[in-house]
Amino acid sequence: MARSGVLYVHVAHAATRLVAEGHNPTIDGIRAALGGTGSKSTIAPLLKRWKSAHLGTVAQAELGLPAELVLALKGLCEKVQAEAAQQVEQAEQAYQAATAVLQEQLQQACVERDALLTVQEQQAQALAAATTHSQGLTESVQRQEIALAGLGSAKLGLEQRLVDRAAEVASLTQQLQQARLQFEHYQESAAQQRADERQAVEQHRQRLAHELTELRQRLLAQQTRLGELQAQEQHLAQGNEHLQNTLRTTQDALTQHRSAHEHVVLQLSELKQIHQALEQRHSHGKQSLAEAQTNLAVIERERSLLAQRLTQTETQLTTVK
Repeated sequence: MARSGVLYVHVAHAATRLVAEGHNPTIDGIRAALGGTGSKSTIAPLLKRWKSAHLGTVAQAELGLPAELVLALKGLCEKVQAEAAQQVEQAEQAYQAATAVLQEQLQQACVERDALLTVQEQQAQALAAATTHSQGLTESVQRQEIALAGLGSAKLGLEQRLVDRAAEVASLTQQLQQARLQFEHYQESAAQQRADERQAVEQHRQRLAHELTELRQRLLAQQTRLGELQAQEQHLAQGNEHLQNTLRTTQDALTQHRSAHEHVVLQLSELKQIHQALEQRHSHGKQSLAEAQTNLAVIERERSLLAQRLTQTETQLTTVK
């Protein structure tokens, strides 16, 4: 906050007195002239206000040059800066227009690439060769992105050159303020510099036009590749239709084979039933045979006993005779 004891009139009197004594009015000089009173934050805006109102006096104190010459040099410097700013703005507008065209072309290429990727996903197994071409398109898009990144780097370089030119303008302004004799040399240097800048801008525009032509040629090549891919897709679609016809024929044959198989299975089921019936009859036959063998053994035993009894009877008859 400014002190109430230090006013603009005090600072103005002190600055006028310092200039009259041949000294440059600075904040420390004003403060010393006021007897060490007042803060720098209070004196600084008041001194700036006084310098704005006494440019000629300040120039005479700082450089020892007439005020008219300082004002003339200042006007010339402002004119040079305005021309440089206008040229920079024109170069930026041309660059932005070229960048917009390139971005539009890149977006179109991206849309085409997305469409190709969609077709490749739907025909992933049948379009293996098309996938290879799609990868080629992706690489082409990446190369375009790299080219766009190169344009971005060129833009950064141009901006850096603009900064450098601004620094050069500031340096030339200081040279104008130092001496009248350097004015003509500076004017020639500035004219040469503007010519070089115009030439550089023209060369940059020609490079952009050349790059635009190359991008159009690449786009035409991509469209040609797209036509080839579409032809391959039609060929693959025809092959797919042929495969589907073959599949339908195979399915019909498989249906016939299944019918024959079902008939054979039915006959096999009937044969199994017959086999089971035969096995049951065989089991009954074996059981009957076992019973017959048992009965035969019983009969054989009875026959043997009867033979023995017959022999005994014959023996007894012989003995009786």
